[in-house]
Amino acid sequence: MVSFEDYIDGVRGNSRSTLQEHDQAVSVLRTLDSAYAEILPRLTGTREGTAIFAVMSHAAFLAGVELVTSGQIPSSCMVFRGCLENALYGFYLFHHPELKQVWMGRHDSAGAKKRVREEFPVGRMEKFLLEESEAIGTQFELVYDTTIDFGAHPNMLAFTSHLMPIEGSTDQVWQYINLQPVDLLFALRVAAMAGVNALNIFALMFTKAFAESACASLLSQAHVEFQQLPETWW
Repeated sequence: MVSFEDYIDGVRGNSRSTLQEHDQAVSVLRTLDSAYAEILPRLTGTREGTAIFAVMSHAAFLAGVELVTSGQIPSSCMVFRGCLENALYGFYLFHHPELKQVWMGRHDSAGAKKRVREEFPVGRMEKFLLEESEAIGTQFELVYDTTIDFGAHPNMLAFTSHLMPIEGSTDQVWQYINLQPVDLLFALRVAAMAGVNALNIFALMFTKAFAESACASLLSQAHVEFQQLPETWW
């Protein structure tokens, strides 16, 4: 095992290399970051303070990008799940402002925490998103399930897809860092999918701000760039 300091230095170096070596995939992520940066300053005074969910989604997106570019692929899925959930929670509260006090009162008592769990199940919020936009809701379902399958939960695919055989043995070791091109490019695609879907959800919420800024065109550009990624990566 490497030292703690060497691990941190190593993953930083991995990220820099990935950013340099995978221009086409990274270009989509860069465009998505620009879209977030364009829209966030315009979300002041939004209904029930839901703009904070866009900020938290962006923070999770950036953290996930750092993880995936460094080769920490299963861990990145945990964070991209957060990117998506922030968008979903924000969307649900945007349309259900009467639940703001329930959400904010989570830590008031055991009963309050129980009510939050009852009022904000992911399945119910996902169903509501599907009813408001079948296309974006279906997209959310695909990306969200993909993050869960590949690392957001301790599921089989997250385990088996990062095993490496030990030379001269029948044993295998699980890789903390995976920079295999097929796996890395798949993970970069998941990163783009998460950012695209989160911003699509925010576009449903903040239509005026999107229309009056460059965010809408940047999001459209990200869609085009994503569609141009080689299909063999998926």
